[in-house]
Amino acid sequence: MANHNRMKAFLKVGKSVFFPLDLPQYLSAINRTEASVADAESKLTLPKDQILYAQFWFIKTTPLDEVAFNHLFAGEIDKAEEIWQKRECASSLQNLLVCALMHNDYATAISYAETLYGSAQYATQLISAVVGDSANIDIISLSHDFLDVLIEEVGCPIIIRYLNISEWKSYVSKKAVSPIIKQLEEAVAKAMSTRKNGPIARWNAGNELMATAKQLLLQLRKLLPKSDLQYQVIADKVGIEILQCGIDYFNDSEEFDAADKAMSLQKYAKSIAVGQMAKDRCKENVDILQRIIDNLPPSEVFVEDRAIHEELRKYCLLPDKICHAVTLLNNTKPHIQSIKRKLGVFNSYYLKISTQVVGNALSNIIAEVNEAQSIFSADKDDPNATLAAILGITHVKSVLEEAWKATRIMDGFDMEADYKSGRYSENRSILKGLCEQMGVSTSTYTPSSSSSQPTHRNTSSTARPYSSASNRATVNRQTTSTNCSSSSSNDGPPWGCFIVIAIYIIIFLISICS
Repeated sequence: MANHNRMKAFLKVGKSVFFPLDLPQYLSAINRTEASVADAESKLTLPKDQILYAQFWFIKTTPLDEVAFNHLFAGEIDKAEEIWQKRECASSLQNLLVCALMHNDYATAISYAETLYGSAQYATQLISAVVGDSANIDIISLSHDFLDVLIEEVGCPIIIRYLNISEWKSYVSKKAVSPIIKQLEEAVAKAMSTRKNGPIARWNAGNELMATAKQLLLQLRKLLPKSDLQYQVIADKVGIEILQCGIDYFNDSEEFDAADKAMSLQKYAKSIAVGQMAKDRCKENVDILQRIIDNLPPSEVFVEDRAIHEELRKYCLLPDKICHAVTLLNNTKPHIQSIKRKLGVFNSYYLKISTQVVGNALSNIIAEVNEAQSIFSADKDDPNATLAAILGITHVKSVLEEAWKATRIMDGFDMEADYKSGRYSENRSILKGLCEQMGVSTSTYTPSSSSSQPTHRNTSSTARPYSSASNRATVNRQTTSTNCSSSSSNDGPPWGCFIVIAIYIIIFLISICS
């Protein structure tokens, strides 16, 4: 009380006042003002407030404390600590705790605190020394108040590593986990708010969420095991949203490296997922995207590849007619030639895309030739059968002429060796033999609609039955949200062989006329 009155008197006349326990050797200078003193007094009105602030300051209750303080005032803190270490009691533990905090030695400070608050006897002695025996202070609440201040001043990650009391660990963990989970949930909500803002917004949102998650999930892993439900729920929530950012970006982006950029997000999402459902979804989409990346064209022909696939997309929506096959061949040829110039004639991607175009065009040729031959299945007892047969022959010849013209255009396309020597050459030879039997010219003349030159002629005319199935390979942009497959020369329509109809036509006409 004497110090209190002296302090007020000095401050009233504008003079500074100092006390031995200001410890200027160890602590920063204290700037006392009438306002700061009044504020301090208001915070020390209630017993619970008095004990709260006393937890972080010295206390004198024994003769040993008096001796130790003399050394402390003289700047000999080591000697003061030696004296307090000679006898364990509430005041010595409290004073050693404060000295450790002055040294920023949190491990030692927490060790003394656990001894002090872990003993009901010591804790009660501390409470009595500060606020008297009549105060109703709960020891567990008092220890939590001590931890709360340390958490606020030092941080949970530092504090928790030195704790040995399981109840203290649990308390600090909960205090530490809640704000981290809250930050992660807010980050997820922020990313989700960009779902309709376009690919760039989704790409940026995914990267921002990933950067936040890397930092916060690392902190969370120090506090919770992966098996903990709280960790699993928030990790899966973050992972799924990052995955969705990658999916949305890839699906809507026009950038040539969109798949590679999306993969960086999706792989990270897969790495942090914990729950089985989240892990399975991430793995499924990463596998799909990897297949897409494996089949991507070289970056230097990205524009040509996109143009060709757009032509294929439009082509697959049209009827199975030879005229559409010719349009496809003529529209894609400039892009095919551009790829050839950039990558070279032996490049595997060049041969693959060129073969894919040929395979799709050939399916239409097969379909229309088969359709033209259907006239010969007419009932011979039909009174109009003779006229239908005559007209049918004319129509078949017209279709064969167009089919051969389209084939001559395809001859100008390079193809994968197995496909060219196998399916393509086989069907070309059969078509050529059928044209010759029907009197359709198979000269090497190239139609004016295409500037391609014939290559690798195959003059074999072996005739075999020809399948009427002609399912063209669809060409759609793949996304990582569903299972997709890219079309290729080996996944195209099931090729058959042309039906040899010349002999059958003659027999059919004779039977009708007779």
